[in-house]
Amino acid sequence: MKKCFLIDKNTLMLKSVFTGVYKSKIIKTYGVYYSPLSVQQLLANACIPYASTLEGRIQAIKRMMNYFVKTPLLIDPNGIAAFPTISYKNLECVWIFNHHFEVESLGKGKSKVTFSNGETYIVHVSKNVLLKQKQRLHATIDTYRTIHRD
Repeated sequence: MKKCFLIDKNTLMLKSVFTGVYKSKIIKTYGVYYSPLSVQQLLANACIPYASTLEGRIQAIKRMMNYFVKTPLLIDPNGIAAFPTISYKNLECVWIFNHHFEVESLGKGKSKVTFSNGETYIVHVSKNVLLKQKQRLHATIDTYRTIHRD
């Protein structure tokens, strides 16, 4: 297993794992990595270089966008953003980052997510939830860019 602690522009998805010392699986454009840090710890650490905390980023977006549940996250507002599939405090939450992907419904609250690099993953939420969350993420990114345009 490859170890990784970094969330960057190549991150496609984060999910919790419960095997041995590893607590999270980091899916990137160039491979899959595992970390002993939880998903929330990875996200929190990713926010620090951009002068904020995970909670601070989420609270700001809640106020800016009125998204009070499943709030998208702008880690680096100019390039790294993600949305949760369910409440981010739930261990089953999967975070999907701002990369192009297609969604196929598998029924009964399951969907297949296919990224542009061909990687596919099953997530336990409906296609409608994923598409709504994707739209909210892009609306948040667009709103931020509009506010901070030079």
